[in-house]
Amino acid sequence: MRIRSTGGHFAWLGVEILLAGIIGFLVLAIAWSRNVTFDMTPTRDHTLSDQAQRTARRLDRDVRITVFYNSQEQGRVREMKDLLRRFADQSSHITFRMADLDRSPMLANQYNVVNYNAAIIESGDLRLPVRNVGEDDVTTALIKIIEGGQRVAVFAVGHGEADPTNPDPRSGLTQAAKALESENYRIERMADLRGGIPDEVTLLVVANPRSDFTEAEIAAVDGYLKRGGGGLFLVEAGSSPRLAALLRAFGIEQGNDLIVDVRNKLFFADSFAPQVAFFNDQILPYTGAPPAVLPVAQSILPIAATRAGVQVAPVAFTGQDTFAHKDRNIVEGTVPSFVEGVDLPGPVPVAAIARVDASDTSGSVVVVGDGEFATNLYVGTLGNRDFFLNLAHLAGRAEALIGSRREVLPGGTFSRLHLTAPQARTLFWVSVVLLPLAVLLLGSLIGWRRRARSAG
Repeated sequence: MRIRSTGGHFAWLGVEILLAGIIGFLVLAIAWSRNVTFDMTPTRDHTLSDQAQRTARRLDRDVRITVFYNSQEQGRVREMKDLLRRFADQSSHITFRMADLDRSPMLANQYNVVNYNAAIIESGDLRLPVRNVGEDDVTTALIKIIEGGQRVAVFAVGHGEADPTNPDPRSGLTQAAKALESENYRIERMADLRGGIPDEVTLLVVANPRSDFTEAEIAAVDGYLKRGGGGLFLVEAGSSPRLAALLRAFGIEQGNDLIVDVRNKLFFADSFAPQVAFFNDQILPYTGAPPAVLPVAQSILPIAATRAGVQVAPVAFTGQDTFAHKDRNIVEGTVPSFVEGVDLPGPVPVAAIARVDASDTSGSVVVVGDGEFATNLYVGTLGNRDFFLNLAHLAGRAEALIGSRREVLPGGTFSRLHLTAPQARTLFWVSVVLLPLAVLLLGSLIGWRRRARSAG
């Protein structure tokens, strides 16, 4: 009887072990097929940006990445492996291999590589060198593979516009131009538009013109847009009357007002730098990027277009608590109040798009009511870089490139910590007043109780 009981015990034990093994195998299979990681770092260092993920998922052909590393820099080797593994997780078309530059001279000579941490990205007969393996560099190379040819962006510079070659903080666009280059644009400048804009141009950028366009230049821009070209216009109130008339013909009117944002202003900033709080999701989908900040912005209003076949819609708006003040002559140190029936209540449209029908393509006109948010001083602030790039892609019919990118360090005197005035006041009262006061009261209470016990 005891033998049978022992045999049954071992039989049930074997069944339990088998079931536990099956369950463990199923758990491992599920974990392998559904790899989920959690990135708890504040800057999301171990997660690809939205732009990089979208780019990798767009691949429709096989890509092989060969990295030449320095065996003496094992930390850097691990970083590159982890980065490429994250790209490979996004697309089955991506494979990579690691080669020690010093121990693979034949392969290095074949690829003409002489520097550590460089890579060659191959797809078919195409080979693209990457000087230093990083997320932005790999994403740029993948975009070039997907797009095939390079897009051309022309910046108009003959009317006092912000220049893509000028490093000046307030009047230069070098950082914005560099960001466009990283997304497969070739940057060119045109001081005189009277001769026409070439058909190869994908995007025309007019950033804060200080003087007016001539009639011949307006005709050239008009013809370019009618042929299916894309135009991104960053305009200040009252600038370039002829250009403003052309934009009205396409159904976009400048408000020539001043947007006031008292509630959400940045700490130690005035109330005339509104944040872009909402987007038209049907045109510009939400990408998770921080809000853009527009210094001294005007409203941009969709109106009835006088051109046939033009569709107009607002793209971006300020918050509910903002308004567009009609009188731009503000006394220094004062904040205007909303005037019912005169001022425009929020949300205020600050960007609009007009789709222009053409024979085989559709041109796009995108207008933003601020000419400075993309300059070197402001482009690194919050979501300004993403806002500029996404609007440029919207105008250039490159919607697939729209997304949020890896955060870059802000320029000028701006801090990486961006607080609105109410948030700063809350932080001040909690950290400087309430917490020390609570500690003081708690210490006083403990001291009183000890004295009371000693006296008793």
